[in-house]
Amino acid sequence: MIANHHGLPAPISRVPDNGDYPDAPDGIRPESPRIVIVDDDPGLRELLTEFLVDHGLRAEAVESGAALRSRLDRSPCDLVVLDMMMPGEDGLSVLRTLAQDGDAPAVIMFSSLAGEVDRVVALELGADDYVTKPSSPREILARIRSVLRRRGNGTTGGAISAGTSAGAPARVASVEAFAFAGWKLDTRMRLLHAPDGTTVRLTDGEFQLLNIFVMEPQKVHSRDEMIERSGRSDSTARGRTIDVNISRLRRKLLAVDPVEIIRTVRGNGYVFMPAVVAL
Repeated sequence: MIANHHGLPAPISRVPDNGDYPDAPDGIRPESPRIVIVDDDPGLRELLTEFLVDHGLRAEAVESGAALRSRLDRSPCDLVVLDMMMPGEDGLSVLRTLAQDGDAPAVIMFSSLAGEVDRVVALELGADDYVTKPSSPREILARIRSVLRRRGNGTTGGAISAGTSAGAPARVASVEAFAFAGWKLDTRMRLLHAPDGTTVRLTDGEFQLLNIFVMEPQKVHSRDEMIERSGRSDSTARGRTIDVNISRLRRKLLAVDPVEIIRTVRGNGYVFMPAVVAL
């Protein structure tokens, strides 16, 4: 297989950069996830777009943050693959802007920077995943599917019965909301409502952890357990990333109400302190 300097297979044909798909392949359905690739490298944009379209996604590409905003003004998308290092407005600046929108799409950062600091900064700003270059199209596709699965994977509500193992919680499908300490978590809409009535936006990682906590409060959850139960087995889901998401979630809770919700148990993990009521 012929490859270019990105380590990606060379394109066979050009895929138009538009969201209408009048001549879409047979695998593209109207309900297929909408993916936008943001990268200043035209060759990489073409390679990834073609590969994703060939695998049933409604994928298109733009060259900059400004072009992405223009694209999102026309219609929403489900996920953005966002280059970190772009001339002018870099990927982190674009990510900050997206994070201010309560209906923002999921974001996978795509970067040649492989350091832990770069990864942690992106995750703290709200990225759902972080992929380093070069990566194969198959890995990128797998990451996209993983993030989309976590965003709509049916972990909407539920409870864990006593004695159930951490890796196999018994869920109650009818539970779609939980209340705790004046807060309400709507797991169907993936919204967190504060005691004062405001809505607090959660990233995918924050939502997954809060969902784990409310399903089994007042017990110690280890980092390894939370990684397993959130469905994140890749390298970016190690303990450090769990700590980052916990820190962000804790700050959002404390910004509204000073009551301690999440307590650190040094050397063991975290405890969700309040009692939880399934609604």
